[in-house]
Amino acid sequence: MNNFIKTYRKNAGLTQEQLAEKIGVTTVSVQNWENGKTKIKYDHFLDLAEVFNVPVDMLIKEMLIEEDKKRPDRWPRFLFDDDTNGIIDTLHLNLAQQELFGLLYIYDSEYLKKKKIDFNTLNDDLKRVPYGFIEKVGSIHFMNQVDGLHNVIKHVKADFIMKVLRQNPDSEFNIKKLSKNLICEFIDDGYKPVNDFALSSDDQEHPYEANEGLYFHISMKKAKIILPVLDKRAIHLTDKEWANEPKKDIPDEALRAILSMCDFNEDLWTAGYYKSKYNTSYIRSGLELITDYHAVQSAGEEDKWILEINEKGRQLLNWLNEE
Repeated sequence: MNNFIKTYRKNAGLTQEQLAEKIGVTTVSVQNWENGKTKIKYDHFLDLAEVFNVPVDMLIKEMLIEEDKKRPDRWPRFLFDDDTNGIIDTLHLNLAQQELFGLLYIYDSEYLKKKKIDFNTLNDDLKRVPYGFIEKVGSIHFMNQVDGLHNVIKHVKADFIMKVLRQNPDSEFNIKKLSKNLICEFIDDGYKPVNDFALSSDDQEHPYEANEGLYFHISMKKAKIILPVLDKRAIHLTDKEWANEPKKDIPDEALRAILSMCDFNEDLWTAGYYKSKYNTSYIRSGLELITDYHAVQSAGEEDKWILEINEKGRQLLNWLNEE
């Protein structure tokens, strides 16, 4: 916003003193705006828009862009390895790339429909972009926009990007700066896993490196439900063998959490509707990273298999609870 004010003041042929006089503030106020020391009050937006002969919406948009840059990095980096976090660091779009994404989405791009990471390019779909758009931004700038956009949509599902952009149309898309709820949604179902064919080391046409794709090995939906329960007490899940049927006397709070995170209706569960799915493997799936599952041995008794929160789980619980 400070650069915007300075640029438009100079374009209008005004000194700081003259601008201050026109909108009824002190010269120091204008200096502080341009130095980024203070924010402009909404009261002055109409006056500035009139002096600069620009729509007031333009000033508001500049303010939103400025505020957007101050959004904190919320990504739970502690959960993942350096390769994964390195990819996450690249998943952001500028406003020009978002405009191009919107056009491809409107013109029904085939590439955007892909649900898994793909090694093809956008070349065929770029033929759908109106020439007027390319002419407006310039061919070289357009190619740079394409490269940056492709790096993101290679890893992120188009419907997830569109959901974020519709919620925040004036914000730059940046995975690390999304709300925690959206970050959790991205980890659970917003990214593109690697295509099975890419895992073949014999595939010379599409060689695959482990650090080219995302796979999180965690269910944030389950974590949000079960971690507060495990933080209070561990769950005695089964006896004797780790994969045996879960105990029938699991405490009510823990049982409700298990049914909820497994999407089991309690009445149907009581009637035995989920019998084939209700097992320790299904319960623990997606929790391996943030919980420990181990046997407690007592003399003369069967092993007791205990599910409890681990250190990484406590870190995640703190992250979920932080403002």
